[in-house]
Amino acid sequence: MYRNWVVRTPRKANSGAKRWGSRGAADSGAKGRRWLPLLLLALLPALAATGPSHPFRVSVADAVVGEGSLEIRIRFFWDDLQFALMEHTSDMEFRLEASAEVEATVERYINEMLTIEALTLQAEDRVLRGSVVARGVEGARRPDEVMWWYTLEYPLDPATDRIRVRNRLLFNMFEDQRNLLHLRTRSGRERSWYFTWDEDNVTVRTG
Repeated sequence: MYRNWVVRTPRKANSGAKRWGSRGAADSGAKGRRWLPLLLLALLPALAATGPSHPFRVSVADAVVGEGSLEIRIRFFWDDLQFALMEHTSDMEFRLEASAEVEATVERYINEMLTIEALTLQAEDRVLRGSVVARGVEGARRPDEVMWWYTLEYPLDPATDRIRVRNRLLFNMFEDQRNLLHLRTRSGRERSWYFTWDEDNVTVRTG
C-alpha cells in the first residue's frame, strides 16, 4: 500500500521563525487552540479506525556534525506528526502530503519545537535555523507504523564547540511523547540522548 519515496529539495535562504506562543495576531485563535488537543484526542479512535495505533509515541533524530554544518534526519510516525501539526496550525483539514506547502509547515514546526543553540567562547550564543534538504517515507506492514522523515541542515560555525538542544517535538499534542537523538561529532564519537516532557534539553560537545 505504501511506497518508499525520497525527495531532495533545493537549499533556500533562512527566514525568521515565528516564536512559539507569541502574542499578536496569533492571539485571535488562542481560545480555539486551547481546546484543539482535547478535541483531537477525542477524535483519535475514529481517525485511526483503519487499524490499531502503535503502542508508543517516539521520534528518532540522527545528527551528524560537519565542519560547517549540522545535519539532522528526523523520523516520525505519520499519524502522530499529522495530529501535532493539526493542533499547531489550528487547521483540522491539514494533511501530510509531498508538497512544498506542507514541507514549509513542517520546517517551521521543527524549528520551533527542536531548538539548536550554538555555544562558543569567541561569540554570542545564537539559535540556529534548519532548512529541509530532503524528505521521504519509510513503508511498514501496518499503516500506523509508516514513518515520515525529514532531513534538515543547520549552518554551524567551525568554532562552535558545544550546542544546546531542546527537543519538544510532538509535545504540543502528546504528553507521553518520547524523543531520541543520536549524534556523531566531528571526531566520529557517537552518543545518544532521550528527551521527555520534564527533561527536554541537553548541552553536548561537537568535537
